[in-house]
Amino acid sequence: MPRLTIPEPKEGLFEQGFGDHDKLSRKEIGGRLSELVERINDPLVIALDGAWGSGKSFFLKCWVYEHVKEKYKRSTETVYFDAFAQDYLDDPLIDLTAAISERIEREPQSPAAKTWKIAKNAAPFLGKAAFRLGTAALVGKAISLTGEDDGDLNNIGDKLSEEGGEISKSLTEFWMKEDGRRAAMSAFKGALVKLTDPDGTGSPKNKLIIVVDELDRCRPDYALSLLETTKHVFDVEGVHFVLGVNLTQLQNSVKARYGSGTEAEAYLQKFYSLKFKLPRNIQYTRDYVHYFNYASAQMQIPLPIHKTTRALLELYSGPLPMTLRTTQRILSALALLPLNRPQHISDEILVAAAIVKVCAPQTYELMRENKLTPQDLQEVFNFDQSDLASWTRVLRAAQGRKEVFGPSTLLIPENLLPEICDEYLEVFDSSALQIG
Repeated sequence: MPRLTIPEPKEGLFEQGFGDHDKLSRKEIGGRLSELVERINDPLVIALDGAWGSGKSFFLKCWVYEHVKEKYKRSTETVYFDAFAQDYLDDPLIDLTAAISERIEREPQSPAAKTWKIAKNAAPFLGKAAFRLGTAALVGKAISLTGEDDGDLNNIGDKLSEEGGEISKSLTEFWMKEDGRRAAMSAFKGALVKLTDPDGTGSPKNKLIIVVDELDRCRPDYALSLLETTKHVFDVEGVHFVLGVNLTQLQNSVKARYGSGTEAEAYLQKFYSLKFKLPRNIQYTRDYVHYFNYASAQMQIPLPIHKTTRALLELYSGPLPMTLRTTQRILSALALLPLNRPQHISDEILVAAAIVKVCAPQTYELMRENKLTPQDLQEVFNFDQSDLASWTRVLRAAQGRKEVFGPSTLLIPENLLPEICDEYLEVFDSSALQIG
């Protein structure tokens, strides 16, 4: 039965590494990342920067298990945290603490679980759960009692007493709460240090690596609060973060929160130690062919369509903005095609239209309106002269102009391109379709 998506591997998140799932040979990149986080003790925040659809999430999900399954399994714990799945909540520290608890508390009586319980109990006093309600109002009242001009701060206590005990009591409670927050921070970081089991020189013998994925898809306030949490709360030797992020999109979150004039790139550099990239666009390489064949087979694309699509992508993938996600979207569009179609709807024209729909939406709209020109297609595919000449004749014929084709060439009817768009790419036959 055809599918609209590529099925997730049956194994759970912490039960699979790269193995047979690695269609783009990224195990080597994972190995370099593993060597880095194990070699460095200083707290690291590594930004894995990649465009949407470049395969960051799949890479990180494989890596969290690959890293610990062999030589690091006794000395390192990895945690995977999907930030976007949690950003409907208010407090990233509590969310992170819960995700870490799921991993460390698998054996509730273990020394690590007992140590982590201290951090877990301290966390609510550090996050928004302990937010100081009314603080601004209380401070305002306290300052107003000094008078506008005398500035006699030594008399604040006396003047508070004159106003009655309510503000004095509130300020006492405020400072007690602040003392509590400092104690909670000390307890949380102390538990993290104990979890890493430092040796006689203070170097951690164990490590905690937290993978934070989908950060750039979160609402701005949650994403930036999470970054601040990694910097201020988890700043302990042997504790590393790996962020799966599109830094360009995250810069937009910074500007949305602090204004368009903010130096967003400089602001974000305060939060990560270093960055490395996954390829933005996927070239037509052996690894890409491997992935394309796998995805096409999983989605059960008919063999003739598969061959035509692969041939077109081989010819024209260079100028196309190809990522893993755009490849899947092209295959999804082809999986939605009706099973039966007239003979004049050739596979080549149909597949080319599907590629344009995904990779060049504005050009696709011209196609729907039958206003497409050879120059428009040239911008998308960068045709050579022979291909451009062939498509020029097709476009002229589809727009009702007389063209002479050889005896083996099918008649190109008028309004062919709008017909392809509206009858084949905007509607579909779902009778044999499986989703998810």
